[in-house]
Amino acid sequence: MARIPENFVQDLLARTDLVELIDSRVPLKKTGRNYSACCPFHQEKTPSFTVAPDKQFYYCFGCGASGNAVGFLMEYEHQSFPEAVKQLAGRAGMEVPESRPETPADRQKKDRLQSLYDLLSRAEKFYCQQLRQAPEKQKAVTYLKGRGLSGEIAKRFGVGFAPPGYDNLIGGLSLTEAGLEQALTAGLLVRRDDTGRTYDKFRDRIIFPIRDSRGRTIGFGGRVLGDGKPKYLNSPETPVFHKGQELYGLWEWRQSRDRSDRLYVVEGYMDVIALAQHGVPNVVATLGTSTSEDHARKLFRQVNEVVLCFDGDKAGVSAAWRALESLLPALDDGKQVRFLFLPDGEDPDTLVRQQGPEALRALTDKADALSTYLFRHLSEGLDLATVDGRARLARLALPYLDKPAGPVYRALLTQELSQLTRLDKESLTQLKPAPKTGPAPAPRPRPEPAPHDDFMPMDGGESMPPPDDYYPADNHYSPRPPSRPARYQDGSRKGPMTLPERLVLVLLDYPELVEAHPLPDGVELLPMPHIDLLIQVAGLCRQNHGPAALLGALMALEQGETLSRLLKASLKPPMQKEMAARLWQDALSQLEVARLEAALHEMEQAGIPDTAQWQELHRALAEARQHARQPLN
Repeated sequence: MARIPENFVQDLLARTDLVELIDSRVPLKKTGRNYSACCPFHQEKTPSFTVAPDKQFYYCFGCGASGNAVGFLMEYEHQSFPEAVKQLAGRAGMEVPESRPETPADRQKKDRLQSLYDLLSRAEKFYCQQLRQAPEKQKAVTYLKGRGLSGEIAKRFGVGFAPPGYDNLIGGLSLTEAGLEQALTAGLLVRRDDTGRTYDKFRDRIIFPIRDSRGRTIGFGGRVLGDGKPKYLNSPETPVFHKGQELYGLWEWRQSRDRSDRLYVVEGYMDVIALAQHGVPNVVATLGTSTSEDHARKLFRQVNEVVLCFDGDKAGVSAAWRALESLLPALDDGKQVRFLFLPDGEDPDTLVRQQGPEALRALTDKADALSTYLFRHLSEGLDLATVDGRARLARLALPYLDKPAGPVYRALLTQELSQLTRLDKESLTQLKPAPKTGPAPAPRPRPEPAPHDDFMPMDGGESMPPPDDYYPADNHYSPRPPSRPARYQDGSRKGPMTLPERLVLVLLDYPELVEAHPLPDGVELLPMPHIDLLIQVAGLCRQNHGPAALLGALMALEQGETLSRLLKASLKPPMQKEMAARLWQDALSQLEVARLEAALHEMEQAGIPDTAQWQELHRALAEARQHARQPLN
């Protein structure tokens, strides 16, 4: 298959009105210079989906969905890239051309992944067929009926059966030698190291297909029939399956068109299916792992409220605490987490089957909010009527106050701890553990800014002082990396943007700046946060001259948290072009100074330097510093 030329895609995007395209599917409302609506990609009650007509770009502040016209069709109508381009070309009256064929490496990688998807799909059909036809099927059918599953719900979730025996799948799929290797890669087979024998991984088990966000089968879970161990068995990590990132039942819930703004997280496949059958479709399960930060971010992209269901025993309490620690960094303002501990002997399946979905919802209304559970768990065994008990609670809780992503949520946690400990918020702030850093160098005076640096208009003319990191390394290179904004466990962070981030934001509005004033050579060696992102975006600016094409290419970069933050900022009014050009040129001068200081430091650390080269570096550094201090014309 030939590739679609990039210049054609750019031309197509330039001829496409994104507002008109989206409005024909999701009614938009004018809000200032942009348009808004409730997001079509997750459940919400208040609009957080924004379309910027000047940039021909959309962004959801709730779930993070973003892209251009091609990306919207791919996500909204589940199309491939060529299909989306073809549909837009038809609307614009254009023919889709073809250029050079895919390279052998491109084709090999694509074919290798597609062969795994195809093989996993064939395996799913085989297991479903065995549930109807295998001689040993009756015990599987009896088990499923005993759990109250109907044939319709089993079909919807693709439930199957792996018969006992070691080569049923191998024979059923007629695997060749090459097919055996593929099946091993896909996690369908196992090979013994001592004998080299290859056999089916799943045997005598109920089979549950695991699907990705596009509905493709990427792995399987198997529940044993009888007393075998382990009770549940999952596919191993493969090129298409990463269990720490996937949620069982998420695709099925999205297909149900349920509009709930709440998702239940349970422990087992059967709980998900049984609850869906009894009127609670908004249920997912982790795949034999604790709820991770990746899970948390994926959940909050879908809904605003997450309810974690646990057994009330010691193991359930331990699992709940691990989940809390994973969820905190992803908890933004407007998001909510509840911890639902089930009565002894109950699981979500039995509860709903015996008492109906209303019983589950009633328990949910009484479930602990995350803040309640956090302080209750930390207070266990403490007497808060005493000074000692309150002091102990303060020390235990302080490390958790800065973990949530939302500033309002952090403030409310601090306020609640203040009430419990009778310490005012200022005292709690002073008691927070200081970040662990090495000994700081003696402070050096910051150079006087040039007149044009005093204030940088942002957001359409509002004045704000330069960011703290506007002068890299205070014009004196240090071997330590520049100080980074405070980070949460999931990699997100608070605080001001780094200098490279601000320069990326400038390029999003004025990509032509990089042509007139390119980045200095060697900046990739600077130990500066997000310098790699700045270099990537600068390169994209040369390849994508239109805003929509640039933003579309930007979404392919693997820097999700940083890009999300920058895209939110890019929807605000940009600074004036003259001021943006001044900021860009001045920042380049500072980057050149930092680069030369780094080179000089490296030379001195290496031992006795080459005298001529050392003098040349000193001369270049002095000139660069002098240039950086001069006001721009």
